[in-house]
Amino acid sequence: MSKTFKDNFHRPPAVVFRQPPNLKSLLVRAKLSQSFSVESKGCFKTHSKRCVTCSALKETAFVQSHYTGQKFKLFHNSTCDSVGLVYLINCLDCKKQYVGETGGELRIRHRGHRQEIRKANTPLGKHFQSCKNFELIGIEKLVNNSKRVREEVELNGFIALTRSLLWA
Repeated sequence: MSKTFKDNFHRPPAVVFRQPPNLKSLLVRAKLSQSFSVESKGCFKTHSKRCVTCSALKETAFVQSHYTGQKFKLFHNSTCDSVGLVYLINCLDCKKQYVGETGGELRIRHRGHRQEIRKANTPLGKHFQSCKNFELIGIEKLVNNSKRVREEVELNGFIALTRSLLWA
């Protein structure tokens, strides 16, 4: 053996055997991948202790129009981390509803709404300065984040109706 080899490796190499893959090790995994997990559709919290948006987020699988009483099932999963959403803000005091959209994360848009409430420079901000209690729900995920997709989502009676009737 060369001197450099001896200097770098103080102990002799160990002989180790590894079990070859068998049918069980090829088919069975200790953890399921995300593609195998069964998820129900709806709006969910991430349960992060520091997330202010999660405290306002309502976990639900449907939304209800306070104007018509009609219920709508949610077909996508959404959290505060979701990007490209149509979302609903329910006022828990006076039962008004606001439908908005964001191309970014729901958490960032919620931060913007909280600033509007502090400054009271928009109808939404002025309203929630007086009412204070609200909940946030992600309604629909905009797949392509495009105007055409958003307009198709707005054809849903709930979204079109709430946008035209609220905050008048």
